[in-house]
Amino acid sequence: MVSVQAKVRMALLRASGQKRFYDNAKALHHRLPRHQKPSMARPPRKVRRRCDVERREVHGFPCFTFRPRDGVSSDLHVLHLHGGGFVEQVEKHHWKYAADLVSRLGCAVTLPVYPLVPHHDHTATIPMVQAVYDGIDARRVVVSGDSAGGSLALAIAQDLRAAGRPQPERLVLYSPWLDVLLEDPVSELLDETDPMLGIAGLREAGRMYAEGTTPHDPRVSPIHADLSGLAPITLFIGTRDVLLPDCRRFRSRAREAGTELDYREYPGMFHNWLMQAIPEGREAMNHVERLLRRPVNAPSEPGRGSSPTPG
Repeated sequence: MVSVQAKVRMALLRASGQKRFYDNAKALHHRLPRHQKPSMARPPRKVRRRCDVERREVHGFPCFTFRPRDGVSSDLHVLHLHGGGFVEQVEKHHWKYAADLVSRLGCAVTLPVYPLVPHHDHTATIPMVQAVYDGIDARRVVVSGDSAGGSLALAIAQDLRAAGRPQPERLVLYSPWLDVLLEDPVSELLDETDPMLGIAGLREAGRMYAEGTTPHDPRVSPIHADLSGLAPITLFIGTRDVLLPDCRRFRSRAREAGTELDYREYPGMFHNWLMQAIPEGREAMNHVERLLRRPVNAPSEPGRGSSPTPG
């Protein structure tokens, strides 16, 4: 049963015109400036009041780390990579997500403002977020990412494996964008009911992000990656999301690779609903909190809408 609050949120998303940004390539390019305002690249005042905020630059781009004002009581550090199709700047719900994790867990959360297309592509974005990861000194490091950020989280994990380096404790993926071409025909059908994303615009953003390589490059489209040897993964996806078919394919590929996957599919939910103030969002984030509090090798806890895949 989809909550009234979720239905209202989906109606507001449709009314806001968010989906029109991804209608087609022309619409995306026309609306880019309002989605890349410089003012979006710094934490809102409300977040700065809640947390101790440290700013540094990595590869010439700002990177913010949030900690409890009374000192970090946890040994956990979360690196979160924001979504937005590689074309949208950090949004208010991303900053709030970082502050909420700090409040819930007493941990540190780092959120980089990474390079965006069309001014940059994957050759700038992936090295920047990898450098952010390399600069984190903590006993427990978890990498989370929503939408395009989920792709970046998997790129970091692949690069660590290629270098023979240890994996993060866990990857947490929220509505991850796993195939920049969105080649699964079922995605075309879901485009009609997705209140937020549109396939044509996403493909244009993905084309620009993949410039200089094939869109099938596993670091660009992790649906094509070898998933063996990666950190345990938790993946959230809703059934109204055009990215759903690729997440289901990812679940099958992870099972074949023997990778531990805690797969959570929520009926009726839209893209990245976890960061919205609705009951389903709070429920999913409660699971994330329990997961990150749990000892590393503790078994996953089944929950609503979940289909955990054993490693």
